[in-house]
Amino acid sequence: MSMFANLGPALVRQRKLRRKSQTQVARSAQIGKSQLSKYEAGKEPPKLESLERVLTALDIGFLAFFYTVRLLDGEADRLPKKDQPEDVQAAFHRLIGHLVELHRQVVVARSRRGETPGEER
Repeated sequence: MSMFANLGPALVRQRKLRRKSQTQVARSAQIGKSQLSKYEAGKEPPKLESLERVLTALDIGFLAFFYTVRLLDGEADRLPKKDQPEDVQAAFHRLIGHLVELHRQVVVARSRRGETPGEER
């Protein structure tokens, strides 16, 4: 597998996460839509300057983008699990637990400063 085999899929993922079309990103990056399509499909690697413009259009830095590429590289090494309802449910409960704890910390911090709920800073 090429070092940048998942560069195209990472571009697609980041573009879709931001709910942008290829046309929007290409226009903002000042490249052709067909060129962006080639990058996303892995048919042609972007030059560094073009990649920088695309990432700017997506409002993502190089470090965060290449972390996405790395995550996709890791996913490519694993076989997908068929049914994961328990895993999804457990992840959801962990996430909710973290959010509740974060909310608790904010409430405690505000109460120590004498703020009341709904009070603007």
